[in-house]
Amino acid sequence: MLSHLRLSQTKPSLVHLDELQTMITASCGQYSLEPKQTDTPSLQGALEPFMLSRYEAISVCMNVGQVTRSERMIKQDPGDHLYMLVQDEGRCVVEQNHKQHTLLPGDIYVVDSTQPSRFILNGHASRQISIHLPREEMLHRYGKAITGGVMVEHDDPLRTALIAVVAKSMEEGMPDSCARLMDSTFDLLGIYIDGKEKQKSQSEREKQGVLGRALSLIDRNFNDPAFDACQLADKLGISSRTLQRQFQSLGESPTRKLINTRLDNAKALLMGMSQSDDHSSVTNVAYHCGFSDLSYFYKEFHKRFDMAPGAMVNCRQ
Repeated sequence: MLSHLRLSQTKPSLVHLDELQTMITASCGQYSLEPKQTDTPSLQGALEPFMLSRYEAISVCMNVGQVTRSERMIKQDPGDHLYMLVQDEGRCVVEQNHKQHTLLPGDIYVVDSTQPSRFILNGHASRQISIHLPREEMLHRYGKAITGGVMVEHDDPLRTALIAVVAKSMEEGMPDSCARLMDSTFDLLGIYIDGKEKQKSQSEREKQGVLGRALSLIDRNFNDPAFDACQLADKLGISSRTLQRQFQSLGESPTRKLINTRLDNAKALLMGMSQSDDHSSVTNVAYHCGFSDLSYFYKEFHKRFDMAPGAMVNCRQ
């Protein structure tokens, strides 16, 4: 049991099926919840959203019969995420891409939101930690091998390392430390994926490797105000033009990716602040996330999130 992963002592409470359905849809997209007995609309459930560095995550606990995501739901709500599930308590049978896997405490499964899926609980209580990973970014880190549902095998030593790093990330309070830990999570996941990948050409591997290293360097250096696209290219040993070409497939420039990473981390910090924090705290967040120009920070933050940084304080979206 991964009791150390639990973020709080929040207990599942009796909720109506429709209420739990609304909570799941708001946090994860369109999924259909079915109770074990159709004549029992009230069941136990709880959702607890939080941030791991710049990545949204959620603790989900419920005892429904099953949760499904159909082709029709995908057409209405395509989704742009992969969900790395860590089974915390209980068990869950996950089905995707015509394969079934039973998740026990400590197991990890990466769900692809663009393909139909089913989670079978049979009315038993199950708690999962779900980390929302941007699909396009993960595709460029790992290639197509990360899609279609990926089970990290229970007997693989990397699973234990992944669990340890995820647990530490959830305990860590400092955003830069958490960012480094999340980067380690991606490195470990990449090692696992590479070990399973057998059919890529060398040129595809090299292209994926450059962009993957670039994304990793941005995650590690975003809070350094001196770090820019030129330094990124230097660290990778490539020209600025080559770096630009690598990022074309992401649909944004290296500079824009760096700015957005800083903004996403600033948002995560601001959401964790209380209303009692003063204006200087927002300024500290801006500096901590690599912004040396406050007016530029306020302008870019409002452009990305459609609200001022101060309005994000204590906000749970």
